[in-house]
Amino acid sequence: MTDPYPLLHQLATAGDPALNSTPLPPDGRYQVVTSTVDDVTAQIVRTLRDGFAGRAPADFPLLVLGWGRCRVGSTAVTNLFGMAGAAAFYQPVKTIGRFVLTGGEGSPWKLPDGEPVLFAKEMAGPYVPFEALFNPARCLIEAGWPVERLRLLILDRQPRASLDSWMAKWEAKIGRKRVVENFTLSTLNYALMRDYAAAQGLAVTHFPYESSRAPEQTVSRLFDRLGIAGLYRPQMLTGWGAAGDLNSDQSKIHHPVEPEPYVVPGLHGNADEYRFRDRQVSVLTDEELAVADSAEVVASYQESVRSCARELDLPAPLREEIFG
Repeated sequence: MTDPYPLLHQLATAGDPALNSTPLPPDGRYQVVTSTVDDVTAQIVRTLRDGFAGRAPADFPLLVLGWGRCRVGSTAVTNLFGMAGAAAFYQPVKTIGRFVLTGGEGSPWKLPDGEPVLFAKEMAGPYVPFEALFNPARCLIEAGWPVERLRLLILDRQPRASLDSWMAKWEAKIGRKRVVENFTLSTLNYALMRDYAAAQGLAVTHFPYESSRAPEQTVSRLFDRLGIAGLYRPQMLTGWGAAGDLNSDQSKIHHPVEPEPYVVPGLHGNADEYRFRDRQVSVLTDEELAVADSAEVVASYQESVRSCARELDLPAPLREEIFG
């Protein structure tokens, strides 16, 4: 079977719409049939639409959609929104896609009643190309979510640390080569997501993981930018206890049932506060480090950093403290 990655890389780099109709071959575990981004997206949209049926545009809550590569501090951000009082969800859109990829259908996302603000973590990667390339904002908008009730929160992380974490978590699952390939495709998807948001008039805010070096200054600015300043309280940054553990029955995150191949016990740790944790890069080879340091990967991260500084109006000393 022809390796799909060179073509997918070429199309993603060029922003070619043919990317969405390019056949994605199965790997036999995380994807069992040949499909395309468009085909799986269409099935996700149908399932989401079933769950949104009967809801007028004015009845949709404000949804902050957290998206970026896996391993960029997204679980901590999800916990953060949960501690702020938003109803926080773990990949309700991508989970439907995972059921489709493994031969099922998935269940509609049943929105909670009476919740004015929702947060959903929807990350790119890691197992198959569809996960790297799918667009959860497109899925939601095509299913009927009003664009004015949606905020795209783009999450990112210094590339070496991010890829090192990918390798540590998923080498045993999919092998080093596929880890690097899916990491790269997920990175290329940043530009595609930004372009889509601009075309749809979707509000975008960037918040790289390094912003958590100074959470007292950055999180309040983030919530203000998102239009939910009323949810911010300084005390929500610390003292999470069991509520900060995704595996606890006291977790603030709504976690869907996933198809068996995707269930990974202990994938996410627990935390007691929203705070930066340094990572010593230790598992990458020189060749893999070169991928993390490549122009296309670094440029994507730098765009996230510049956008964050501009959108949150970070003073120069704070920018230097956070991003160096």
